[in-house]
Amino acid sequence: MQGCRGPLGARISSAPVNATPAHDPLDSRRNIFAFIFDIAIFVTGLAFIPSATVLVGLAGQLTEDKSLIGVAGMAFSVTWFLPQLFAARLVRNKPRQKPYILIPSLFGRPMFLLITLWLVFTRAVNPLATLWIMIGGIALFNLCDALAGVAWFDVMSRTLSPRMRARVMVVGQILSGIFGLAASEVVKRVLGNPDIPFPLNYAILFASTFGCMAIATLALLVLRETPMHHAELQEQSQSHFMADLKDAVKHDKLFRRIVVVRLLTGLEAMAASFYLVFLKERYAFGNYVDGEMTQAIIFGGLVGVAFFGWLADRYTSRRVVHASSIMFFVTPFLAALVAALPIPATVAYIIFIGVFLLRGALEHSLVLGVVGYMLDSAPERNRAMYVGAINTLGGIVSLTPFLGGLWIDLFGHTGFNALPYMVLFSVVSAAAAAGMLISLRLPAPRRT
Repeated sequence: MQGCRGPLGARISSAPVNATPAHDPLDSRRNIFAFIFDIAIFVTGLAFIPSATVLVGLAGQLTEDKSLIGVAGMAFSVTWFLPQLFAARLVRNKPRQKPYILIPSLFGRPMFLLITLWLVFTRAVNPLATLWIMIGGIALFNLCDALAGVAWFDVMSRTLSPRMRARVMVVGQILSGIFGLAASEVVKRVLGNPDIPFPLNYAILFASTFGCMAIATLALLVLRETPMHHAELQEQSQSHFMADLKDAVKHDKLFRRIVVVRLLTGLEAMAASFYLVFLKERYAFGNYVDGEMTQAIIFGGLVGVAFFGWLADRYTSRRVVHASSIMFFVTPFLAALVAALPIPATVAYIIFIGVFLLRGALEHSLVLGVVGYMLDSAPERNRAMYVGAINTLGGIVSLTPFLGGLWIDLFGHTGFNALPYMVLFSVVSAAAAAGMLISLRLPAPRRT
C-alpha cells in the first residue's frame, strides 16, 4: 500500500486499473473517505522517517561503513519494489482482496513499534545490531506492504471510477503533504534538541510513524469491497503471467524503451543515499540538517504533486516523463558540482536545499510519469503485468546504493575525501542524462 499511498511516485501496485466501480452511493462515500484518510495518515507517518535523511542519518551514527549506510538508504525502495511480481501473482485470481490488505498490514506495521522499543531499551549499545534491527524491520514491513499494496489498488480500482480514483489520490497526497510539513518540523526539532539524547530522539520518530500506521489501519477496516466480476476473474485465470511477460519483452519495443528509461533515471537512488552523508561530512553540519532537509523533501513533494498532476492533465503522461527525467539528471549533477568545486558551506547548503526539493518532487513522479505512460500505452490485458515488471526492475536499480557505499569506502580509510562522491554523483548524472535523451524519443501515448 505504501507504493500508491506513499510518495505518489515512489510506489504503485500492479493491480488492474479498469474494473467496474461500486454503484452503492453509501459505499462510494465510505470508500472515498477511507482511501483519502488512509493515504493522508499513512504518508504522514512515513514523513517522520524519510530514507534519504532520517534513516541514513541514524545509520551514519551507528556505523562509518558507507556500504551499510547505503543498505539503510535503499531498504525502503528495494524491499517494496522487488516483491511486486510475486505479490501480483499471489493475489491474482482472488475474487476478494480485502483480506490481502488487512492481514499483511497487521503483521507489517508493528515493525516500527519493534524498532522503537529496541532503541528505547537497548540505547543502541550494540550499533551494528541496532542497524540490522532497523533494516530488518523495514524490510519485513515493506514485504507485507508490497502484498497489501497490490490488493489495495485492486480494491480501489473496483470501487471507484477512474476520475474519482484520480481525485482521491490527489486529495490524499495534498493532505499528506500538508501534514508531512508538520511532521518534518517535528523531525527538525527532535533531532536538533540537545536535551533529547541519542538514540531516544530517533525512537520518538519511529514511534510517531507507528502511531500514524495504527491510525491509518482504522481506514482499512471500514473499506467495503466490490467482488471481482466472474468474467474478469475467468479472464485472469486463463492467462499465463510469465508467458505473457516474456512475449512482451521480446515483441513490444515501447515497453523495452520505457523500461530502459526507468532503469537509467532510477540510478539516481544510488546518489540520493549519500547526499546528506556527503554534506554533513564535508561541512561538519550537525543533526539539525536532517530535519531541515526533510522539510525540503516534504515541501518539494507537495509542489511535485501539483506540478506533475497539472502536467499530466494538460499535456499527458509523456510530458511528466520528460520533466522528471530532466530532474533526475539535474539533481545528482548539482551534487557533483558541490563535490568538485571549492564552494563555501552556506552556498553548498542552499544548493542542497534545492537538491532535496527536487528529490521530494521526484518521489511523486513515477505514477503520473513512467507508470502513467505505460498504463496509457500498454495493451489492455498487459497493463497490470507491465506495471509490476517496471516496479520490480525499479527494485533491482534500488540495490545500487550498496555499490555506491562500497565505492566510497574504498577511499574512506584516510578520512574524508570528496573525490569518490564527485565520481559517484557524476556517473549517476551521466546515466540519468542518457535516460533523459531516450525519454525525449517516446511517442505520444496511445490513449489520452
